[in-house]
Amino acid sequence: MTRRDNGSAVPYGLLRLSDLINCSMVAFGSFCSQLMNELMQVALHLRDTGDYQELVPDDKAEKVQKWLRLWRLSSVEFELDHVTNSIDRLSKRLNNGAMYRDLEYGFNAIKDALDDGLEGHFIYRYPAHRARILSEWKNDWRAVYTRFPESVNDIRVGVDLWALQHHTASVFHMMRVLEIGLRALAHDLQLSFTIENWQNIVDRIEAAIKQQQKSLPRGEERNSRLQFLGEAAKEFSYFKDGWRNYVSHNKTDYDEHQSRSVMEHVSHFMAILAKGLTVSQAEATGQGLDQTSSDPLQHQAPERSQ
Repeated sequence: MTRRDNGSAVPYGLLRLSDLINCSMVAFGSFCSQLMNELMQVALHLRDTGDYQELVPDDKAEKVQKWLRLWRLSSVEFELDHVTNSIDRLSKRLNNGAMYRDLEYGFNAIKDALDDGLEGHFIYRYPAHRARILSEWKNDWRAVYTRFPESVNDIRVGVDLWALQHHTASVFHMMRVLEIGLRALAHDLQLSFTIENWQNIVDRIEAAIKQQQKSLPRGEERNSRLQFLGEAAKEFSYFKDGWRNYVSHNKTDYDEHQSRSVMEHVSHFMAILAKGLTVSQAEATGQGLDQTSSDPLQHQAPERSQ
């Protein structure tokens, strides 16, 4: 699991239950079960002895301190400040020579703080059919992000948003993936630009294709090249009129099936585009369409194990 500088896990994507969202459920489950076990042991000890003022022996205090250190890691990760404070207070008592009465009070204080703190936590479970598609995004899109590495963040986020049922947002990110392809196609035709809308770029691409019809030597290679370029330009016009203009200008919303269809079309088309371009990705540089120089695609999101 990739973590940020402050130590908290990045909340992204489909995870194992043990890595759910941004916490370790294994460690947290151990925290809860061991806390109840320690509380039960103290209760049994007090029931058998009836001596609430008995001092906790050093070996028992050392064992509890080890658990407190482990529990504290989980409470900090879950941002359970009251639990952390309760743990610290009990740890301090143990350092100063605590009685079994202090141990019982301390464990109960941790338990109560834990019960209250968990009320504000929300965890999402991906439905099985969505989880399956999300878990396969790397394989499904490999040909695309291998050829267009700057597309990986929008691909990943777009698929994840679909799995989270944010369908219009998913389509928006798929259009950003297409913009990378449009930029690459323009550079493949030796076109340069700064900030322009799709229609202007498509028009310039079509004009460049007509120019190549005149300049390229006749033959099978010319025919294949022109067919590829012509179909790619038509596809971008289709994407622009069918989806991009609507999602970019807040003209419509998308449901599960529509957004899934967009994902499949974009994946299929971008894979074809990746095979047909002649300019290397290193050469296909320049300013993104309708974006500023601080293109967020230049800053890849941290990877997580899947």
